[in-house]
Amino acid sequence: MGLYGGGQTVTYTPPPPDDSFKKYLEYVKEKELRAEERVEQERKEAKDEEAARKASGAAAYGGLKQTTQQQLAQGLIGYESAANQLRDYAAKYGLTPPEQDIQELTQQYTAALPGKRATGISAAYEELLGRQASEEELSKAQERFQQGYYSTMEDFKGSLAKSPEYQDKFEKSYLDSYYTTMYGEQERDAEGKRTGRRTLKFDKNLLPTYGGDLAARTNVTIPGFGDQFTGSVEELNQQVQNIRDTRQFLFSAGLTELQGNIDKETQALKNEGTKEVAKIGAKGSVYSNLVSGFWG
Repeated sequence: MGLYGGGQTVTYTPPPPDDSFKKYLEYVKEKELRAEERVEQERKEAKDEEAARKASGAAAYGGLKQTTQQQLAQGLIGYESAANQLRDYAAKYGLTPPEQDIQELTQQYTAALPGKRATGISAAYEELLGRQASEEELSKAQERFQQGYYSTMEDFKGSLAKSPEYQDKFEKSYLDSYYTTMYGEQERDAEGKRTGRRTLKFDKNLLPTYGGDLAARTNVTIPGFGDQFTGSVEELNQQVQNIRDTRQFLFSAGLTELQGNIDKETQALKNEGTKEVAKIGAKGSVYSNLVSGFWG
């Protein structure tokens, strides 16, 4: 008999349990695990790559060191550049700072320095002064390098170029070079020193000539210019100006003479014309009087 006396019995079946959230949590956990594994793998690969890079850099360091020593010995690079080259390479590949190798470079540079300086000093004397350096000059230059007065060979060359010997041997300034172009090299005294005097060469045929008695007409006497004139730059400039003034005077005198002749001839023609006009006028009067008398 059913409940309450009548009908069928009702059986309640609950729904199956919902495990979707559990599966989601498992999925998320698995995804995070795979991500961690991937990150770990990337770290391992990066570490291996870095280790390989450092190993490659360490393997090539010996060749770099040898090349650096050769460049230093040949003077292709300086000591500071050589030392920095090794330090920078070591820092780039994470190697132990090569201080021992730097010390070797220092010893190499120090041992070769006097010979290199001597060669540079000798070359500087030959290039700038055109002669060999004396033993005293070599010794003095080496001493000044050691005391730090000269830091580089360029410092030494600059000092040598300021010496009286160099200044006397070569032009002192752009203006001196200009005067040499204009008037030639300076004369030298018995000791070979420059005197400041130069020689102006001049071709007298370049001046115009005046055929008449110019001195009598103008009361000006033209100076006699020789083939050359020697003096200071100021004297040479004055002589050049004299030549220019003389040339201008001769041209002006010639033009003035020509104009005077033209004026004379023009006036002569005017005078002659006036005479002819007067003659014609006189004859006309005579004829007029004759006609008047005839008809009168």
